Amino acid sequence: MVSNVIGALAAAGAAIAAWLTTMNHSDLTQWALILAGIGGVFVAKGSVILAIAESRPYAPQDGVPELERRLSALENRLSARNSGVVERIEQLEAEIARLRVRG
Repeated sequence: MVSNVIGALAAAGAAIAAWLTTMNHSDLTQWALILAGIGGVFVAKGSVILAIAESRPYAPQDGVPELERRLSALENRLSARNSGVVERIEQLEAEIARLRVRG
């Protein structure tokens, strides 16, 4: 959870840097991208930690097929969350590029 909070704060910093770039005509795009990247890494890390915490602890009586199914489900959740983070970073980059062209 702490990792997700750090990621959210970094993403908010990226949004503020992008806003300041448009308001003050100063180029803070690099900082916005750095903060967005940091935010993405921490959100992905927090998502992995939460996914692991949400799954039941390993019990020796579980069979191999059950363990494989749970591992596959975890992999699918992580892949979906990672895709979401990548998509959001691409949106932020496109928005920053659009703002640069307008400004």
